[in-house]
Amino acid sequence: MVQQNFYYADSNGNDFIVIFKHQLIVDLDTPMIKSLCKLKDKLVDGLLLIDNNIKGCDFKMDYYNNDGTWETMCVNGALCAINILDRMKFSFSYNCFQAGDGIHNIKFSNNQIYIKMITPKFKMDDIELHGICGSYIDSGAKHFVLINNILDNDKLYRLAQKIRYDNRFQPDGLNVNFLHIIDSNHINVITYEKGIENIMQSCGSGSVASAFYAAFKQPLSSPLYVLNRGGKFTIEFNKSWDNVWIGGRPFPPKLLDVDL
Repeated sequence: MVQQNFYYADSNGNDFIVIFKHQLIVDLDTPMIKSLCKLKDKLVDGLLLIDNNIKGCDFKMDYYNNDGTWETMCVNGALCAINILDRMKFSFSYNCFQAGDGIHNIKFSNNQIYIKMITPKFKMDDIELHGICGSYIDSGAKHFVLINNILDNDKLYRLAQKIRYDNRFQPDGLNVNFLHIIDSNHINVITYEKGIENIMQSCGSGSVASAFYAAFKQPLSSPLYVLNRGGKFTIEFNKSWDNVWIGGRPFPPKLLDVDL
């Protein structure tokens, strides 16, 4: 029996197993990822593999959902990884990291960690699906955003699954975001995430996709505050949306180990 060291980290209710590549003692295949995400008292949302020994960036992040599937980007996961490194007194020489969707810059401001996102893009015009209207947006991960004021969790789940598994988005599917525009500085976002297949407490890339969609529906002002069930993000953006930053404040991580 051997012990795998890892951090347990949480940002806005989105929680992760965080393992540094140089400390990895197992093969990260799908069964192992699923096993590591099952803590004694709960199922963790995902696993992060961090390599902080690469050229040109401070670290590389690979993110896996708790079903073992790899995903391009996870904002809350990246916030947790940066928070851990910062608490380890890591020297951020480049102020950037590499994820599956490219390079992201980092900054620290107003007691928050900020990540620069890729420019969001519409992948299709508004379409009607299952009685609702929305659009497919790439914000580093794939999202379908729709304006909807439903709060009942069962109704949200059933509608999200219909969209996530719709033939238009196969074979990979996409995440689903329910957007409510409160005013020019505040929106509310509820996210169903593929790979976890559930309504989430929070989603960063989904919050960016929703903010981008909302800005095309009515004028918004920067900074924009995005309310998720698990917490709040701050999004800063310019008119062309080619300079987009998302900020959050992760909780202190815990160093744990598991017997394998």
